[in-house]
Amino acid sequence: MSLDSQEPARIVVADDDNALRYAITKLLKSCGYDVTSFDNGADALEAIQRNPFDLAILDIWMPRMSGLEVLAHLRTEDKKPRIIIMTSDDTPETLLRAVREQAYDYVAKPFPPHDIIERAQRALHKDSEPPIEVICAQPHWVELLAPCTRGTAERIEGFILRLEVGLSEELRVEVAQAFRELLMNAVEWGGKLDANRKVRIAYVRTPRMLMYRIADPGQGFSFQDLDHAAVGHPPHNPVSHMAVREKKGIRPGGFGILMTKAAADELIYNDKQNEVIFIRYLMPQDAAASGKAS
Repeated sequence: MSLDSQEPARIVVADDDNALRYAITKLLKSCGYDVTSFDNGADALEAIQRNPFDLAILDIWMPRMSGLEVLAHLRTEDKKPRIIIMTSDDTPETLLRAVREQAYDYVAKPFPPHDIIERAQRALHKDSEPPIEVICAQPHWVELLAPCTRGTAERIEGFILRLEVGLSEELRVEVAQAFRELLMNAVEWGGKLDANRKVRIAYVRTPRMLMYRIADPGQGFSFQDLDHAAVGHPPHNPVSHMAVREKKGIRPGGFGILMTKAAADELIYNDKQNEVIFIRYLMPQDAAASGKAS
């Protein structure tokens, strides 16, 4: 359904790959959406400016006008569709430009058919979260101010992970899990899943280190009060919190912060513990100096 009516959502699809454009259009129409497609960005932009659309799914590299150029033209429009950018150019520079131009979502080709449907449904949801504010967008420094919702956290997680080029797969998985844990804690516990509250996220990358800094709008917490988490219990008894979780009716788990601490060379909280810095050193001598070298 569209964002503000009971009529089928109106979607523009623009891609110069005829086979992919046809497949996406057919998929979306099978879900009941009203879909118009183009093989270039200029015609897509003209259609969007002439008629109201709820969503635009744009390839980046197209004849006459790229998807990013369409996005830039629409940025100042009062009534514009949410935009999903898709591309096989998954470089940090391209990704960052899409973020700066306030793309709602970004998907790398090739992708499974159900993926674009799920992203479209999320973008078209009437309660979809407010936009992410871009404070800084450089390959070595990205800083965002985002609503405290799970949907936003998932989009940011996917975006940040695509910046982790040059890391081994094992390290990428390890830091990804740590980032997800810290971000989800911030939006769920600090932000109470309130879209009107914001979490501030910074990603800094140098040749020697990777750093995440996450600040949530909550009151903070005390590790001594986390009896439902492994980190709140003695190291020699890492599963004693499970009985607490069972008594409180909380799902099994509670190892997130402990796993995050294991993945970090340095994990630093402020005094209220509603802001955290995660540091992973990329140079062996720096890791050794931190005392966390293997």
